[in-house]
Amino acid sequence: MMKRVGVLALFALFFCHMFPGVSYADNAEVLPKGVSRVSLNGQFYFPVDERYDPDGHTEDIAADYNAALDSSVFPALAVFEGPPFNLPVASVGDSVVDFEFEWQELDFFYQLGVTDRLTVGIHIPYWWNKTDVKEARLDTTNATVGKNVAMNTLLPLAVPGTVPLTTEDIQNLLGAGLDINGDGIIDVPGFGYKRFETWSESGLADVEAGFRYQYFKTENWRLAFTGAVRFPTGKVDDPDNLIDSEFGEGVWAGLFQFQNDYIGIENLVLNATFRYELKFPDEEKLRIPDNVDQPITANMEKVDRDLGDVIEFEIEGSYDFLEGLSFSLLYEFEYYMQDEVSGNLGFNYESLEDETRRRSHIGIVTLCYSTIPRFQKKKFPVPLEAFVRYRNRFAGKNIPKSQWIGVGLSIFF
Repeated sequence: MMKRVGVLALFALFFCHMFPGVSYADNAEVLPKGVSRVSLNGQFYFPVDERYDPDGHTEDIAADYNAALDSSVFPALAVFEGPPFNLPVASVGDSVVDFEFEWQELDFFYQLGVTDRLTVGIHIPYWWNKTDVKEARLDTTNATVGKNVAMNTLLPLAVPGTVPLTTEDIQNLLGAGLDINGDGIIDVPGFGYKRFETWSESGLADVEAGFRYQYFKTENWRLAFTGAVRFPTGKVDDPDNLIDSEFGEGVWAGLFQFQNDYIGIENLVLNATFRYELKFPDEEKLRIPDNVDQPITANMEKVDRDLGDVIEFEIEGSYDFLEGLSFSLLYEFEYYMQDEVSGNLGFNYESLEDETRRRSHIGIVTLCYSTIPRFQKKKFPVPLEAFVRYRNRFAGKNIPKSQWIGVGLSIFF
């Protein structure tokens, strides 16, 4: 027992940044042979109401849902733009939408030191996702088309007896369809979407399992390779729900990581980590809009997908300024390659590829405390570690602008 305690003490400076799964604050350390580690990490996101557009500027997360509801959205309106009505624009009004994402994540880790150079582990994430719809209504100020109950059809508002559509009418058009006179018969076919309203769900995300092998170690350097597999265990995005968020991408992925540590300065660890995610092709039933900025469509097909691989680079400095207490600063860059989508029905598959080439710049601050030095001196009964972390995505393209507070606890045995 005392021999194991001594070995644990040697690693106390580093374990706040240990493998696997969650990429933040990584390094080239491995567990000693026969030592296990169980961890629980939680990430609590601030409400996400903005994203970075293709030019890197911030915009409202609901930007694509605030639009003129004209013939480009509802093709049935196009008939009013020709004879005999010749409307310059056939529109039922403008959508006014405001929502935000609320996410929470819990990560379970188990790692085992197989040898003094090889550690194996598994990462099991569980998420709570919510889309809080604060406003979803129809503004008919600019409407030119409405419903005529007496004639049981849509007509220009200039026709006597025609009144603007209501917000509930739009919900019906998005869903099963519009019954204008209330006789139970659908007069205008809908798109088959679920109701546009606040949504929440929890579930298992994509599980990862793998190993880390430390292939080089001197007084000044530690180098390691990590290999893992991501399993498509998380629920994918529902194509019939406009405001849900996914728990997984639905594809298998191979994860390859190279950790490089410089430890030649007392109490300081400098790390550079390179990662590559190789995603395997799959098939998925999706809606295919005519334009990437126009999410509403009736076009649906089981398409062939090859989601873009991901390249990540991370640098971190961690300094131990008190016994068992360390502080670290980290910068991470992520580059997502463009998705490739193809099908057989002649839809505009490029709309599912546009804006999938993403970039992300992330900064993280971590404060970590370990009881291992006190445990070695018999001043604390359990060898454990705890951390608190703040993460901010401060720049990017085609990706949500987000920040969270994280906490974690690890126990060694």
